[in-house]
Amino acid sequence: MNFYEYETDEIELLENVTKHISKRQYDKALECINNVDSFEITDPLIMMSKAQCYLRLDERTKANETYEKAIKLCDEKLKDKRAPFILNIKGNCNLLLKRYEKAIECYDEVLEMDDRNTIAISFKSVALIRLDENDAANECLERLLQIDSDNNDIKLFKVQYLNGIGDYEESLKILDEVLNSPYEYSQAYMLKSDALFETGHVNEALKDINRSLELNPDVSYSWYLKARILMEKSINEDAIECFKKAIDMDNNIDCYWFDMASCYLSMSMHNDAYDSYAKAFELNPHSGGIANPEIFLDFINDLKLTG
Repeated sequence: MNFYEYETDEIELLENVTKHISKRQYDKALECINNVDSFEITDPLIMMSKAQCYLRLDERTKANETYEKAIKLCDEKLKDKRAPFILNIKGNCNLLLKRYEKAIECYDEVLEMDDRNTIAISFKSVALIRLDENDAANECLERLLQIDSDNNDIKLFKVQYLNGIGDYEESLKILDEVLNSPYEYSQAYMLKSDALFETGHVNEALKDINRSLELNPDVSYSWYLKARILMEKSINEDAIECFKKAIDMDNNIDCYWFDMASCYLSMSMHNDAYDSYAKAFELNPHSGGIANPEIFLDFINDLKLTG
């Protein structure tokens, strides 16, 4: 971690918080931050980490309030010095608050000072994708590869973008390059499985997602993807178990709940389907592309009553 002008006690706190977050121990990370009494927290990175914990614990109101506090702390520091490190933190907080234009303003200021700042370029591309500025996002990704053409992490970042826009042919070409390297990337297998599944190669997709989970079982999307693959193969009971593992890791992602509900529905488990659909709509009123969730839930309720 790049500790920017930190005091010793702040470095120790950041190390402890980062350790707990990496293990998904968000309660413990918050406890570390909230127990600090030797100094008042005035550091934006610590405040952003606190917001991240609230977000992961599904306390979104507290998370948003804490991201706002982090931005204010950034602004205080930026009065003295327009530091790229602080501007990137401010940009990331705005990104997570879905203020994509403001985030891009921060990243652009960083890039005026350092046009090879990979953090700013990476997250600028994310903001552009959220704004459906796909050509501009792709330019950022190409720029990253020009800076470090052999960096497999950057290649995988581009693959995520390609999968997102449905360019699976180009995605698989890049993934072959990454998977031919000496180091095995669990993310590469996951992304390849995603591309194969979306192009109808279900058995190959299952093989790759299993390898991804062998290398790293702590990624919720991997369990979600495996669940969808198993649903496609009509192995529904196992699919439900995979959905549950994904939700245990990240319970605030509406498509996890919606697709699990659809799996329950295919098994005629109408009560569980209704509850899961209701949770999906609570998280996103338009989950699954449903225009009117009330009518949809009424239909599922009728199925419950009729058996």
